[in-house]
Amino acid sequence: MMRSILCLLSVGTFALFCAQQTHASGPPFKFTLNEGKTSVSLGFLAQPQFESLENATGTDSAENLFFRRIRFIAGGKITSKLSFFAESDNPNMGKKAANGERINEFFLQDAYLSYAFRPEFQLDGGMIIVPVSHNTAQSAATLLPVDFGTYCFMASEPTRSKTGRDYGVQARGYINKHFEYRFGVFRGNTDLDSDFPFRYTARIVWYPLEAETGFFYTGTTHGQKKIVALGASFDRQGNYSANSLDFFFDHPVKNGDAITIQADFIRYDGGTSFQTLPRQNDWLLEGSYYFRKVRLGPYAQFTSRDFIDPGSSDDSRVQGGIAYWIQKHRLNIKAGYGKLRKDHSPDRSQFVVQAQFFYY
Repeated sequence: MMRSILCLLSVGTFALFCAQQTHASGPPFKFTLNEGKTSVSLGFLAQPQFESLENATGTDSAENLFFRRIRFIAGGKITSKLSFFAESDNPNMGKKAANGERINEFFLQDAYLSYAFRPEFQLDGGMIIVPVSHNTAQSAATLLPVDFGTYCFMASEPTRSKTGRDYGVQARGYINKHFEYRFGVFRGNTDLDSDFPFRYTARIVWYPLEAETGFFYTGTTHGQKKIVALGASFDRQGNYSANSLDFFFDHPVKNGDAITIQADFIRYDGGTSFQTLPRQNDWLLEGSYYFRKVRLGPYAQFTSRDFIDPGSSDDSRVQGGIAYWIQKHRLNIKAGYGKLRKDHSPDRSQFVVQAQFFYY
């Protein structure tokens, strides 16, 4: 118990320190260099997290204090039309792994160039996030709850992706400010044989109100935009397929408050190409109400994985919590309590506290 209290105090102290620094002098860790039409911005994302999770039998729990993410970010413009973005990541740094060792792995996660011929046609090339769904293509810095949906990156391991990123080229554009398209060709898993086909993806989104035009989608804008998005995607390589439908709603209400809702459905099928990925229907539902005056946002998230073939145990996760949006996505603290459920196994409890410090 004492160790858990100390861990919680450590997370809270870090967040309070960040708040003091931010209020005192603005963003001290963001630098912008300008020379003609060239600009470079540097930033970072830090998410210290405390987690208490029951074991598989539900008889004991393990506590961990670690960094859910530490990222160093660089981006900017080379010309008025050519831009770049790159970031590293060290996910779960300091968390105890199954073998008892502490995780510490830095790697390059995003690295791409974008050329904007016009809003209707842009080209991206490099190591790119694959838009399997809205949740899959979100920025980790703008999430609504503590983390992504549990099952949104199920294709990463069989396709040899890194947290949903793959090497390739993508065309995207925004038509009449209400329609978005993304078409990409990616390397995918090339370890099977020399004749194995490339991976290709497609995504379309309809925005009745205003479009999201950034490379990454948001988890919430805290009422700063009026977004209603209906999206559909498919992802293919050989006999592997992933098909998705998703809905995203982010809209202000009275007194500057806001409502955010997201629903995603993904049908994964590894086929004969990736037999380690069984056929399954994965669901995500999350929502929150943001109280602007007190900067609080209670949230709930539900995810489930339903296997189609018999003999597999379905599982799901539900979490409810509250976010204190001290400075929205720049600085916040989230706390959540949830249950991990799996057929023929005891339910497991999870308690999480996470602070976020983001400058870019």
